[in-house]
Amino acid sequence: MAENALTRRSTFQRLRSQISPKPRPLKEGPDDSPPPVSLPSIRPDDIVIAVMGVTGVGKSKFISHLSKTAEVGDGVKSCTTAISIHAAFLEGRNIYLIDTPGFDDTTRTDTEILGEIAAWLKKSYDDKVQLAGIVYLHHISDNRVGGSGVTNIRLFKELCGEQALSCVVLATTMWDLMPRDKAERREQELICKEQFWGGLLQHGCRAMRQDDGSVSATRIIRHILAQKSPRSFQIQDEMANGTPLIETRVGMVLEEKIDAQARQINEQIKKLEEEIARLKTEKEERDKREEEERQRRAEEEAKRLEKEAQNEKKKQEREAQIEKEKLEKEAQKEKEKFEREAQKEEEKLEREAQKEKEKLKREAQKEKEKLEREAQKEKERQEWEAQKERERQEWEAEESRERERRDTEMEDRLKKLEEKFASAKEQNERNEKEREELKKPRWHCAVM
Repeated sequence: MAENALTRRSTFQRLRSQISPKPRPLKEGPDDSPPPVSLPSIRPDDIVIAVMGVTGVGKSKFISHLSKTAEVGDGVKSCTTAISIHAAFLEGRNIYLIDTPGFDDTTRTDTEILGEIAAWLKKSYDDKVQLAGIVYLHHISDNRVGGSGVTNIRLFKELCGEQALSCVVLATTMWDLMPRDKAERREQELICKEQFWGGLLQHGCRAMRQDDGSVSATRIIRHILAQKSPRSFQIQDEMANGTPLIETRVGMVLEEKIDAQARQINEQIKKLEEEIARLKTEKEERDKREEEERQRRAEEEAKRLEKEAQNEKKKQEREAQIEKEKLEKEAQKEKEKFEREAQKEEEKLEREAQKEKEKLKREAQKEKEKLEREAQKEKERQEWEAQKERERQEWEAEESRERERRDTEMEDRLKKLEEKFASAKEQNERNEKEREELKKPRWHCAVM
């Protein structure tokens, strides 16, 4: 048992040493993101609008209300795996809606997604294609706005820049999935709190609802059409000036997000180590208490059996002494009786002798039966002691099985902790991969 505990401990330490305790900074590297999507021939009066948001928020469904070429997913897995362009026609103008992959994707890292979006934005900037605006979609029933949600809002803000926020619409979706009054309270929370949408709205963003299919989608696009002429976004200006993606404002925010995830994983690893040490100490203390209890019970049982044996011996000695005295008294009486009878008439001697013989025979039979009963009692006593011994052995066997069961449960718990540790290691490796991706150069994209 102790050897198994030491083996598990050494395995855990070996796995722990493979994870870097301190996250490394992002760096540029070769671009292995999907190839950029070519823009159709854009005329000066055409409108280009990007649709953004986290995975599963309904970007493709929003576009499908305006363009029949959009593919709509049916689950939490992202339907949009690369940037796609969908043409629409509204109020006599050609509109091109850009469907972008969302952060918090189920199959791709935030680093890969940001790199792809940044590369596309830079290429469109180089081709002198400016965005008329951005529609940022948010799931109204998502109450997890803190943590990752706040970080995604920061990413979006730094991607756009304060000067371009007047061309941005923050639209809430999925209003049919929760009660209206609850949805409206959540909308007010998004709008009023500075760390959510409050800061963006102060710089010109507009909060709208995507709650009526194509009607509300058209209303959102018309609001963007009513704004001023298209303008470039902050990340486009930064990368056009030769700033590496890692050094852009949005790249710095993403690096902070990755560092926070790394710190969280290290905290989880520390908690797992403390839990393993605590479980090991508890197991050792429990084993010690159980061993002491077994020794105490064994000593008490030995004393009890010894005392019972002594009592039984004394009882047999007393019974033997009583029986001996009884027989001696009877023999003495019988002797006196024979002596008196001998003095009687001689003619009665034979008859009396015969009677005495029969009497002795009956007494012998009784004595025999008495001895047999005593032998039967002795046999039953021995069987009772054997039964007690078997019960004691069964009890010890049951105690041993219970001890093995507890050891098995402890090993299962340690195994689950090791699996959690392995999961933490995989998460850390994914973070390492994200840092490697952000360090890759993004400014030499192929012609779209």
